[in-house]
Amino acid sequence: MSKTELAAALLGLALGLPAETALPSAGGAEPPLRLSRGGLTLGLVPGLGARIVELRAAGGENLLDADPRFWPGPFPPAAITTPFQPWNGHTFWVGPQSAWWTQQDEDVERRRRRATWPPDPFHETARYEVRERTGSRVRLESPSSPITGLRRVLEAELVGPQRVRIRVTATNVRASAVAWSVYSNTRVRPDGWAYVRLAADGVKRIDRPGDESAEYPHRLTGGFFVSPPGIEPAPGGVARTADAYLRPVEPRIAYFRGRQLLLKRTARFSEARLHPEETRVEIYRSSGGGGEAPLLELELHGPYETLGPGQSMSFEETWEILAYPGPPEPEAHLRFLARRSY
Repeated sequence: MSKTELAAALLGLALGLPAETALPSAGGAEPPLRLSRGGLTLGLVPGLGARIVELRAAGGENLLDADPRFWPGPFPPAAITTPFQPWNGHTFWVGPQSAWWTQQDEDVERRRRRATWPPDPFHETARYEVRERTGSRVRLESPSSPITGLRRVLEAELVGPQRVRIRVTATNVRASAVAWSVYSNTRVRPDGWAYVRLAADGVKRIDRPGDESAEYPHRLTGGFFVSPPGIEPAPGGVARTADAYLRPVEPRIAYFRGRQLLLKRTARFSEARLHPEETRVEIYRSSGGGGEAPLLELELHGPYETLGPGQSMSFEETWEILAYPGPPEPEAHLRFLARRSY
């Protein structure tokens, strides 16, 4: 056993992983680009929108919800006609969603309808170029998108054996102004629990299905918004969904899965800097149904900014994986968060 493997094994045991998963598994699909430090692994696919598809500690299970079949390519073209697919993982969209197709001339009909789906296909399938890379850090750059008018730089760095720092910088490449926020969307394994500590009047709104019986339920416990896993589809296989726009004490989300805790967070900023349709934290849940898989999205929104030609805006967040020794139930989760002064 090498020193690296031994360190990974020890960290895996510290995180509560079974011994047989404490070492990286042999074989299987791997992302095209992998960073590692002290047993922590981050995997990215530069040729598919630079999405982050792998986050694991010391050979444990991937906490991100991403299908390895999409990782090796061939990748779909970055084109207006490319259909959206559930590539999942972590990506950065722009906000607000109601404006996705309003600042472009490539698809006049979507602009007229103010379409809220799909996201920008030129970003979703962009071929990012690797500008810098070490074993624990990477800097990637995208082409320009004719939909958003933005060119992006993604920087990801493992800053310790349990922590990742991610920064995206968007630059306006047009001769006229554009206005956007950064919309951080992390799709995690849907069999975990999501928690957000709420400020006063902490639930701004929840976008629900027209049929109330198809709403995905949540709980308000101990000052936290709690999104539980395991909810079955509505009668007839209809997916239960809920999109919760939340006012948090701090812009952070806690995600428990098994014996691990993922903390996703960004720096505090004034709510006045948000677009009126957005909040600093958003949690989207679907039970799946009708052929669709369950889904859990942990989302952060950045300030809404108007960028003149050549101007840029940046958004930075950190992810931290911690060992969780307790049972998979909300009371124990909240006690653990209280001990950490979450």
